[in-house]
Amino acid sequence: MGKDHILSNQAFIHSAKQHLESILDKSGTILYSSCETLKPGKYYFLGLNPGGSEKDTQTIGQSLVDLELGRSTSNAYLDQDWSGFRKYCVGGHPLQKNYQYLFEKLQEELDSVCASNLIFTRSISEKGAGGSERAELCWPVHEAILGIVRPAAIITFGRQPFNFIREKLSGTPPEDSPTGHGTWTWQYSILRTGEKLIGLPHLSRYALRNHPDVVVKIRKRVD
Repeated sequence: MGKDHILSNQAFIHSAKQHLESILDKSGTILYSSCETLKPGKYYFLGLNPGGSEKDTQTIGQSLVDLELGRSTSNAYLDQDWSGFRKYCVGGHPLQKNYQYLFEKLQEELDSVCASNLIFTRSISEKGAGGSERAELCWPVHEAILGIVRPAAIITFGRQPFNFIREKLSGTPPEDSPTGHGTWTWQYSILRTGEKLIGLPHLSRYALRNHPDVVVKIRKRVD
């Protein structure tokens, strides 16, 4: 890791601690990818918020300490056990498998993609995520991440992250395309900052890996 990269990340962590002061003691995390992904890359991948129990002992403050010390080396979509009441192998949850499929087909190294969530605090359900108020609190940190990663495309899943980012960054009216699953669509917009914004249905419920044509179309949009 180069000196300039380390200094950039230290400045990011200091700024994030200031912006997130009121929720540093809340269960949650900043990145779903490793600290090594805080560098220029093609994609930024976002869900709504970390799932699981709010009693999870990792706090947002601790996740920033782990980033600062270089201890954040795993990728939640590859390395974590998301079994819950159903038994999956590590990395075998439908959401994890959809992530893996998506970036394999986009010809990206799976552990190189910077991944996070619109809202950093953890909740069992979408209703408990905190809505637009909590998203507003977290947004300056995403702006800082975008300044570091400088992605060509932001890929989101679930409606709220797509809608929030498109409004924040004055995206063009969304274009809807069929997903091959009933009336569900995926969305596309170009942001005023130049990034392409892709919005997929929630990847816990939508089997993207059963619709390879959708990924082909996403790749054409990005390239």
